Amino acid sequence: MSKRSLTEKEGTLDDFIDSLVSAKPQPSKSIKLEVIDTETDTEMVAKILVEIFSKMMKYLFGDRNGVVDLDAMGQEETELVSKYFQSFGFEFFVEKREGYHRNKTSFGDTETRPISSNDLRAQCLKIQTKNNFYLFYWDVLK
Repeated sequence: MSKRSLTEKEGTLDDFIDSLVSAKPQPSKSIKLEVIDTETDTEMVAKILVEIFSKMMKYLFGDRNGVVDLDAMGQEETELVSKYFQSFGFEFFVEKREGYHRNKTSFGDTETRPISSNDLRAQCLKIQTKNNFYLFYWDVLK
């Protein structure tokens, strides 16, 4: 099976996301996203993954205004998102905590996991909903 590739000449990140979610998830590591080089700055890689995640969620699960109800999502939706990320070489993780926590939405180092700050897993997206607090983070698929 050949790997699909996205370079600046072939399209934008938005084009990649549209192409990605307009089909079923592909096999693990079957798509190459050339704008992500895992040897570069982990914060930059994490920011790209957050952008992909945000747009993917709006496309797959958003209402007509693009609003996603995270609290209504279950294991099936989480597994689907995970399969999309695996298709271009990343693991996707979600930690859901009931109740209210500090920030409504933020991006940066984790608060509870003792991980080296240069590790991709140490960068996470934090979202507070009405009922729950979510941590979303990624790692390179081995």
